[in-house]
Amino acid sequence: MPTTVLSDKGQVVIPAKIRTQLGLQRGDRFEVEASEEGVVLRLVPRSPLLALRGAFKGPDSLTDVLLHEHRAERQREDA
Repeated sequence: MPTTVLSDKGQVVIPAKIRTQLGLQRGDRFEVEASEEGVVLRLVPRSPLLALRGAFKGPDSLTDVLLHEHRAERQREDA
């Protein structure tokens, strides 16, 4: 059975084998509960909205597109 150590900051590292097995990712949240056996961590389900983060990202940022359009418009006005 894998073991881990509590750091000075109260952090616990979940061993890589278990993270992989459970599909844990950076930023996952857990409920923490004290029980008679010790400490219990329960994974809080990820928000389905977080899965969409970046899904509609295009090759250019909106800021870059708007700046390009603004420059082109100023060039047309100056011409």
